[in-house]
Amino acid sequence: MSAPSITKSPAKLHFHSLEALRFFAFFKVYLLHLPLAIPSPALNYLKRGGGIGVQFFFVLSGFLITYLLVADKLARGQVDLRRFFIRRSLRIWPLFYALVLLAFLLPDAWADRWGLHMVGGGYVPDWRFSFSFLENYKMLLTDNSPRTTPLPVFWSLCIEEHFYLVWMLVVFLLPIRWLPLFLLACLPLACLCRFAEPLVLPANTQVDTNDLLTHLDVFAVGGLLGYWVATDYVGFSARMATWPLPLRYGLVAVVLLAVVFQADVLPYVPGSLFTIFRPLVIALLFSALIALFLPAHSAVRIQSRVLAYLGTISYGLYVFHIVIIHVVFNYCLVHKLAIDTWGKGAVMFLLTFGGSVALSSLSFRYFEQPFLQLRDRLTQS
Repeated sequence: MSAPSITKSPAKLHFHSLEALRFFAFFKVYLLHLPLAIPSPALNYLKRGGGIGVQFFFVLSGFLITYLLVADKLARGQVDLRRFFIRRSLRIWPLFYALVLLAFLLPDAWADRWGLHMVGGGYVPDWRFSFSFLENYKMLLTDNSPRTTPLPVFWSLCIEEHFYLVWMLVVFLLPIRWLPLFLLACLPLACLCRFAEPLVLPANTQVDTNDLLTHLDVFAVGGLLGYWVATDYVGFSARMATWPLPLRYGLVAVVLLAVVFQADVLPYVPGSLFTIFRPLVIALLFSALIALFLPAHSAVRIQSRVLAYLGTISYGLYVFHIVIIHVVFNYCLVHKLAIDTWGKGAVMFLLTFGGSVALSSLSFRYFEQPFLQLRDRLTQS
């Protein structure tokens, strides 16, 4: 394969609208976890399949991390592993370990009182897995979830961390021209792993595909887009400009319909052949959607400071929302309040979503930002 045609662009591009897209990915997960008993088919459609929000996160990560690593290698001649590791660690680790410590240090009586123990039970957390970003493998081994909130949603953060480590080493070791081959090879490899996993795991395993191998294609599809943008942003933008505007908005509509009606158009049926390829199909749709927003002068963009800010604090929203939901839901259980009307559902939404935004904003400003400032000081170049 010949070397990529590289068009010079700024060392680090800012892609408008991606923060908003990151928020929408979170919001789909939030809707899944929202405990409503309102008899509404439309609402049930919106709530179903929150896992697609996590897949959107993974595609976004695949794009951004590949773009950053490839751009760094092109600019410096090699990936600065120390710089990349510091930047990722100081973004993810502080809040992650703060909440892991909370889960382990909180007395059981308090966790029970506040509803931070899962209603359906779960295993007692094991510090060896929780502190080493291996919670997802503990879930696979036990076919269960940790009983203490927010550890049950940390499986995706573990996969993200494994992805960072693998990707930085691959981009460091491989010549630039070989990276597309690696990314393309990830597509059939992930499908093969999803096919083989039921043969390896015990029958009727509920917690499956909680590992990096079965998500490689989701990251790699975003990675192929990131590679293209990093190596030829001008050419990429010119190619996207040839897409007619109706086609662009039509693609947005197709993705929205696929997300809302995924149970019908993208059904998850364990053991079926389509289920093996389903994540790849979803990743391709999301990657095409992301591509629409990347050109600097794209007609398709999301111009909202509110959505951009919510995307900026989406990491906090993801880890805090489940805590807020469980606390509010526990109050409803204790007081025998069924959330079965639109009025009660609206109150639940305001309390849980508003509480998640408030707590995430405080966390971002007073806890996360000092680490981000330290990150910037340590990685100045």
